[in-house]
Amino acid sequence: MGGERIGFIGLGNMGGPMAANLAKAGYAVICYSKSETEKRAPEGAEIAGSVTQVAESAEFVVLSVNTQQSVDSITAEIAAANDRTVSVVMDTSTIGSKTARAAEARLGAVDITYIDSPVAGGSGDTGIAAAAAKAAALTFIVAGEATAVERVRPVMEAMGRNVFHVGEEPGQAQAIKLINNFLAAAAMTATSEAMIYGLSQNLDMKSILDVLNVSSGANVATSYVFPACIEPETYDVGAAVEILVKDMAVYAEEVENANSPNAVGTVVNKIWADMGDAMPGVDWTRIYPFIRDGGEG
Repeated sequence: MGGERIGFIGLGNMGGPMAANLAKAGYAVICYSKSETEKRAPEGAEIAGSVTQVAESAEFVVLSVNTQQSVDSITAEIAAANDRTVSVVMDTSTIGSKTARAAEARLGAVDITYIDSPVAGGSGDTGIAAAAAKAAALTFIVAGEATAVERVRPVMEAMGRNVFHVGEEPGQAQAIKLINNFLAAAAMTATSEAMIYGLSQNLDMKSILDVLNVSSGANVATSYVFPACIEPETYDVGAAVEILVKDMAVYAEEVENANSPNAVGTVVNKIWADMGDAMPGVDWTRIYPFIRDGGEG
């Protein structure tokens, strides 16, 4: 990207650390968030007062927002900017393939390239995306024109360790991210149930985890979430339950549209939706006490 200025829109639990890592890497960054932009922006970053100001100040814009509606409104505002300088928008949000394709069409109509690039965690203690964002250890799942992807690759590498260019059609990267999040949610649900059974047999949680993590039942719940956030009862992975509830709902909708099997997905989606209704705003690691205390019934 050379000396181009990078616009960053969305400075939440993911976007804030990502923007900070770009600034640490020496990029000139102009930031905007729907609230508290100045407080959340990295030191030395320029503060924008609107999406339009970012679109008229940066050559390349990164999005990191929570909802499909946010992506729709932000890309519409970028496309409508009168004196826009932006030529590439890289969207790291998890929004589903339908929303990604609509964003591509909206921006493509005004000659802006859209790159579908949701992010996931790494491995070990960065296996959860929020931790990986802070550690500049994210995995970028990328779909878009090869030339545009190569142009922005150095920017992704400043925020992450892995870049997977999975296809040229926006929406393809979203599909893989939804698969990843479904499997993570299923692992958390199944591990919670299994752990409750194990404790009922007078086993301790550490012993169960020690065995599982060198056996075939190992997963991100057993290797990271349970030992780091659940066994010590901190419940602090850093993401609200609403995020995963949204992702599971998008996954369920897309699986239905694809006429794909979804017996397990239907159950997992319902458990997380029930938790979201019963415990709004809590860290999603509290799925364990939710299930333990009978919430899944």
